[in-house]
Amino acid sequence: MKYSKLFIFIISLTFLFSACNQSNEVEVSKQVNFDSPVFATIDYSDVLNGIDDATLTSDLSFNSSLLSYSFITTLQSFSMNNVSMINTRWMALYDWGKHLGLILRKLDLNDRQKEAVQGFMKEYHEGMKILVNQFHELNKPIFEQARLDRKAIMDDLKAGKITRMEAALKLKELNEKVRKEITANPANENIKKEMCELGKALFANIKSILNSEQSEKWEQMIKRIKRPC
Repeated sequence: MKYSKLFIFIISLTFLFSACNQSNEVEVSKQVNFDSPVFATIDYSDVLNGIDDATLTSDLSFNSSLLSYSFITTLQSFSMNNVSMINTRWMALYDWGKHLGLILRKLDLNDRQKEAVQGFMKEYHEGMKILVNQFHELNKPIFEQARLDRKAIMDDLKAGKITRMEAALKLKELNEKVRKEITANPANENIKKEMCELGKALFANIKSILNSEQSEKWEQMIKRIKRPC
């Protein structure tokens, strides 16, 4: 009798712990880092900001973290609090209102929705990376000419024909000239349009998996995003 009661007690404890573990498994939700660069939307303004100015110490160039799209994998946190981003021009100028992580974390997404959104973001960035590279290729002649122009300025500086202040002013004018030429390049209009379409498709995909309450919040919050199209 004594052993029988002990056996029943042990069995009861086993069921109790099993039930607790199952309960915990149900309650645990997939953790998502909404500060991740994966949730940052990129548009044509970021691409223009990706042009790093010519200076007395460096050539005009297109930022490598954007061209290679390495920022997606090298940064764990793409946020205003990440001081390491300040030295990268396009990141320092980034409009944080269009970082979707700030919006998505307020929607109380379930695990299925989180997984779906991450899939949408991956597809979006794959398409955007292609367009960023196309932009670079289309404007490569402008970049290459700018490097030659900078070299001429630096040669004059080394030869003593101009002062450092005069060289800096000429470089400033060169940077402005390059941006005007890129803005005037009609080939960039198609890139801009395709980037806009990618953004629209992303927003539509995300909305398609939201319930009515989430969808209402989503629509209200994305109204604040300044988009170039």
